[in-house]
Amino acid sequence: MKFLKKDMAWFLRKIHTNLVCRWQEFWTFKINILITVMNTCLEVLMWFFLAKIIDPSTLGYDGIGYMPFILIGSVAIYFVDSVGASFTDKFNDDSSNGIFKLVYLSNMHVSQYFLINFVTMLVFDIFTIFIPMVFVYSFLIQYSDTSTLLFMGTDNWLTIVIGLLIFIVGNLGFQLMTVGATLFLKHGNPVAFFMEQLNRFFSGQYFPTAFLPGFLGFVPKILPTAYIILIWRETLFLNHVYYQKEMLNLVIGGLIVNLIIFLLGFYLFYYGIRRAKLEGRWF
Repeated sequence: MKFLKKDMAWFLRKIHTNLVCRWQEFWTFKINILITVMNTCLEVLMWFFLAKIIDPSTLGYDGIGYMPFILIGSVAIYFVDSVGASFTDKFNDDSSNGIFKLVYLSNMHVSQYFLINFVTMLVFDIFTIFIPMVFVYSFLIQYSDTSTLLFMGTDNWLTIVIGLLIFIVGNLGFQLMTVGATLFLKHGNPVAFFMEQLNRFFSGQYFPTAFLPGFLGFVPKILPTAYIILIWRETLFLNHVYYQKEMLNLVIGGLIVNLIIFLLGFYLFYYGIRRAKLEGRWF
């Protein structure tokens, strides 16, 4: 128990130090803060104009327009991008700058390295992406002619959290695959390219997956992003919660698929790390 408390205190100190360093970097480039917030606001404004030309009856939810439809999908994609930036992007930057070598030599556990990056990045992204996104949406929805009825009860929030946890497991598996592929191939990272494109086109963020051709119908079933978007829309638009049959089948199916993805990603990551150690590499 004493060692556990000591490790936890050490881990919290590392997060605090990382937050301080990130804040100094963050506040130094103030224009970047403004640009990020402006990009987020303009993206939501784009949804507003798209909502004017898209027929709500094609979305699959009665009384729900394109604005709330894409908001749920884009908030989910926000978590996708945050996880990817915290793991794959941060790893690539740190390995290029030699920082990962220092982490490697300091014997910091790899999972701790990634978790610290994730917590730090999430804290800052909430204020530059998530809050501006919801604020601009709340303002523009007043000028939209579509209904915004969302079910926000306790069970709905629990279902949202369950969907988020399922997504993190699967997406973490894919991020481990990308790092493992970089370590193993040593010539680039094709996994990250394919994952970025698949998430954008086949996750259901921009349009219902029902529009996909039949031979591509299997793609959303192997994407963690598609599960979190579908679970969130089902509970917020249709009031389906985790213990109901309609949602339970989706949650169990998503959990099984995402656990398999995580195990495959962990294996490839472990294999890449082992090969890098055998060859004496830090990248």
